Amino acid sequence: MGQLLFENEAGIPYYGLPGVWVRRVTGRLRDTVLPDTGEGSESEPEHPAWAGRIGRVTSRLLLVAAVALLVSAIGLFAFRAAYADKVLPAIAVGDVNVGGMTVNQAVATVEQRAAELERGTVTFTWNDQEWTPTLAELGAEIDVDASVDAAYALGREDNAVARLGIANELLRGDEHVPLRTTVDRAVLAQWFESVNADMDQRAVDATLVIDGSEVTISPEQNGTVVDEAEATELILGALQELEPVAVELPTTVELPAIYADDLESARNDLAGALDSPVKVTFEGEAWDIPPAELARYLTIETTAVPGGPSVTLGFERDALAGYLRDEFAGSINRKPVDARIAWSADQGGVVALDPSTDGAALRSSAFADDVAGSFLGDRDLVEIPVVVTKPEIDSNNLDALGIDGRLARGTSNFVGGAEARDNNIYVGTNLLNGELIAPGEEFSFNGAVGEITYDNGFLDAGVIENGIIGRDVGGGICQVSTTVFRAALLAGMPITEWWPHTLRLLGYERDGWTAGYDASILQAGSNPEYWGDFRFRNDTDGYMLVHAWNDYPYNIVEIYGNDDGREVQVGDAQFATPGGDGYAAWFTRVITYADGTVAERTFESYYSPPGE
Repeated sequence: MGQLLFENEAGIPYYGLPGVWVRRVTGRLRDTVLPDTGEGSESEPEHPAWAGRIGRVTSRLLLVAAVALLVSAIGLFAFRAAYADKVLPAIAVGDVNVGGMTVNQAVATVEQRAAELERGTVTFTWNDQEWTPTLAELGAEIDVDASVDAAYALGREDNAVARLGIANELLRGDEHVPLRTTVDRAVLAQWFESVNADMDQRAVDATLVIDGSEVTISPEQNGTVVDEAEATELILGALQELEPVAVELPTTVELPAIYADDLESARNDLAGALDSPVKVTFEGEAWDIPPAELARYLTIETTAVPGGPSVTLGFERDALAGYLRDEFAGSINRKPVDARIAWSADQGGVVALDPSTDGAALRSSAFADDVAGSFLGDRDLVEIPVVVTKPEIDSNNLDALGIDGRLARGTSNFVGGAEARDNNIYVGTNLLNGELIAPGEEFSFNGAVGEITYDNGFLDAGVIENGIIGRDVGGGICQVSTTVFRAALLAGMPITEWWPHTLRLLGYERDGWTAGYDASILQAGSNPEYWGDFRFRNDTDGYMLVHAWNDYPYNIVEIYGNDDGREVQVGDAQFATPGGDGYAAWFTRVITYADGTVAERTFESYYSPPGE
């Protein structure tokens, strides 16, 4: 026979057989309520017969009551044992009956219902607009665990009277535990904000408006927004009542934070600020920037604070910088201009014939900052900020060129030439004079004198082209290229391109110069890549200056630069007649550098017979 769980007088549970326990209890009750009828009593008082019958009936009633109470207790104990790990019967969470379920079973069942509820929608309408968010989208969430825990706790209160009260309620009908719900206020607030945006009826603060140099005030306007408190109650009610909600969206009036009267003083101040221009200057030149132009890029931030609105002026810096760049770049920006220099024997060095000019580039962003600062401040004069680019040949720092003396001098004699030929020698010499060669740079004769054209001052004169004597523009220019060749030879510069004449010309063999020391150039066609040129490279650490002039009948070219200690020996020309009427000439140049390194090269010329 099974045992039941009982509690002793101290409330401690124990297991026992129901029959034994009943007999024991009823025996104690009988002994207590029934009179002792055992024999052995010495003397007993005399009672009426009816009194004895009443006593016996009363005793039997008490016994029946005690037995009924005992049976109820046994049933209660058995009931509690049967639902030790389950929700008591007739209990529902919301509209979900969970009576008789374990906690895990109840959680699973309620979770399904909670998911359905959270997917349910709430419908709000306002004018012609409608919103149907789900409860989950509104931040509503059902706390399933808390709801089931509350259901499980019913009938398990510490107070016995409370437990009996719950039992009585359960006998009468179902007991409903409301769903425990929470709302994420941040999510709900974000949804309210989106609805306010859809309604587009927010309150409008009074603002300052600038039109040119005129300042006015745009008045305030009341607005209409969601009544968040009432709407929240409706949403929570939908969860509690488990019923869909379709209602008119509750709204309320939103008042502006700033009124027109609050801005009157700021309007007067701003109007005064737009009365005068911002003055700017660069290198002695000055300009006025009209306030109406600056007002196009002015920003006004008005904030409601205790004591009245705070008005902060600023500028759209990028837009202002663009305007200033468009207006001033043409007047400010310029490329650097190198100084034109020459060697001065009197001063023993290079001098600037024309001064250099620094390059300048407008710093438009910094300019915008300075203009904004002046406008918002005390209207200080603004010096236009620029990026300065120094010229390569700076008249204020000619020593940086490293030109400390003459490296070599070349000459040629053009006595007896035609007037047009002499003209071309003078034009070419003037174009060549002052040519600067940077360290490591290659000198090009064609590059120095430019294209030989009538527009550049050249005339038709005698020329040799493909061994044929004729006339063409610039005839005689090879007198100048020959002189440069001789100067570069004596200076010890590496010759990178050199073309001797194809015919021997006695006009180049004067004053000790023999055949083989001439250099021709040819500008045939329009592509300079195919021209015949004379070139040499500056292999020193400093600049080189080509100083050229004419002292009739002499054409003179001097090369100035940094004397690095190299020694140059140019040998006498050797001649031969290889065959026929042709003529060959050659000579050798030996360069000994300061470190002892030696470079040697032989220059060979072959002259065709006349008329060939």
